[in-house]
Amino acid sequence: MASISDDTVRQRRKLGSLVTQRRTMLGITDKRVAAKRCQMSVTTYTKIENGDPVNAMTYRKLEEGFGLQQGACAAVLDGADSVVLQDGQELFVGGRAARVDPQALEPVLRQAITKWTRLVRPDITLGEDQAMSDGVLEELRHRGYLSESDDS
Repeated sequence: MASISDDTVRQRRKLGSLVTQRRTMLGITDKRVAAKRCQMSVTTYTKIENGDPVNAMTYRKLEEGFGLQQGACAAVLDGADSVVLQDGQELFVGGRAARVDPQALEPVLRQAITKWTRLVRPDITLGEDQAMSDGVLEELRHRGYLSESDDS
């Protein structure tokens, strides 16, 4: 009988930590709720968080239930340090997940852009400053970091 390598055990534990982090990020405190969301028993779900082996279909159910990109679990088991969510966010072991409201972020970004632009170019006009902010925000929208504004 072949023994399981330390790397395999380490990667399963890493996946378990990432799954626990995602559950917490989703605001789920009860593993029974998490298991139901992923259409599996609480025993099977607990195995994943504990780093115990489960079958590939179980990982697929977890990916669907927790909004992970397809193949995210297999990637971690193969050595990746993170999982990617369907919305493109990436979770790392020990990382802190924070949800940011894109609508609340836009005015903060505008203030930061203005602050740093004026440090670099103190003679910038209000119109140039506005155009710079608009351009940066449009690029962030284009890349999918901000949602499309209602006035576009």
